[in-house]
Amino acid sequence: MTEQVTPLLRTVAVNSKALDMDPTNTANSLTIRAARSTSAWARIADDMMELFESRGCRQYSHVSTIYQCSGAHLISVEFAAAVQAAVQTWRHSHQSLEQMRDALHEPAKLVAESSIAVRDAYQESTGQSFEALSASLWVAPFVMLPQVFTPGQLPETPQGFLPVPDAEGTLVARVSAVVAMGALGMETVSYGSENDGALFVNLVVIAGEGRIADKSKGAMRGHTDAVTFPFRGQLDACNSDIAPSPDFVCLSGLRNPDGVRTTVVPMSDVLAALSAEHVDELKKQQFDIRSQKTFIPGMNLILGSEHGIDGGEILLDVGGETWVRYSHSSIRVDEDEKPAAAEANAAFAAACLQHCTSVVVEPGDILLVNNRLALHGRGDVGGEAGGESRWILRTYGLDTTELTKGQRYSKPGYMLFP
Repeated sequence: MTEQVTPLLRTVAVNSKALDMDPTNTANSLTIRAARSTSAWARIADDMMELFESRGCRQYSHVSTIYQCSGAHLISVEFAAAVQAAVQTWRHSHQSLEQMRDALHEPAKLVAESSIAVRDAYQESTGQSFEALSASLWVAPFVMLPQVFTPGQLPETPQGFLPVPDAEGTLVARVSAVVAMGALGMETVSYGSENDGALFVNLVVIAGEGRIADKSKGAMRGHTDAVTFPFRGQLDACNSDIAPSPDFVCLSGLRNPDGVRTTVVPMSDVLAALSAEHVDELKKQQFDIRSQKTFIPGMNLILGSEHGIDGGEILLDVGGETWVRYSHSSIRVDEDEKPAAAEANAAFAAACLQHCTSVVVEPGDILLVNNRLALHGRGDVGGEAGGESRWILRTYGLDTTELTKGQRYSKPGYMLFP
């Protein structure tokens, strides 16, 4: 079986239909929470085959078949190792914390200094084309990069979205995320209207009382980020300077002592479960879409009001793929005026719940979730703020080759409008 793995990056793919990704699922525990050495990950494929066969999953009796399943996500050991090697080389000339911090002010320059090293390291270690790897990762709903960095010494977990403290572990995590997405042809970006335009934010239990603090402890339903911003390749109907939503959501693990799960809903599985009539309804420009709460204060400040879409589609066909933008609390449709649209929206929400998979982002892991091809959320977090509680860093990646001048702030260059 190992010989079948090698030509395809020695990447492990897990199919949500085969495993169901239940928190107690033995297969999920095996593949996602295995021993974290490269050699251990390379052996997972053989273990998976035995597991599948013992459970009678004959349709997944070949590793190559698992890779080709539309609902699969990837675990790329070699890409993670290449990113780690490139960052370590880069560190030789950026040894101080101040140098690392300053480099993050210009992520495009950081990518220019390191992306070629990632490609070279990958191709040297695998003998495979990096372009083929990149193409495969762009069409995966989500990609796990295990043990890309070593968190090392960390301060106590912050108790709010901002600021991200500067420490060895947080800086190397941020640099690794920028380098990984840059190697795949993306810029690491933020939006001026969310969290003051910070490039990275803490996903943590928030201290205090009230809705925001309570919400930070609970589960979060599947959604895409920046849901009211246009798909890449489109312009906002009212303001052409509004930048596209991100292509990828990047989550870097610093702490996760309770193994809180990040949930992902691959659109390929959801669409396969819907009727053609429902899919057609979801592609019509008939849904009102309201902004997500983290963007509203900034939008009011920058635009003078909350940004929204009156008459937009949830699904969009782009180059042989079907892209999605969705948030349960942001979609509005009048059941009396548009019963077919309301029915399709309800069917879509139900299918998302039925086809939800999950992974555990461990310290040192980077999870890339395709913001066009999947929804993401999380399980219950619980616990108290601070201390050594769960701590994930989040940022965004976007192909900016078609970005207009008005869609980007001049300083800092990574911050997009609004």
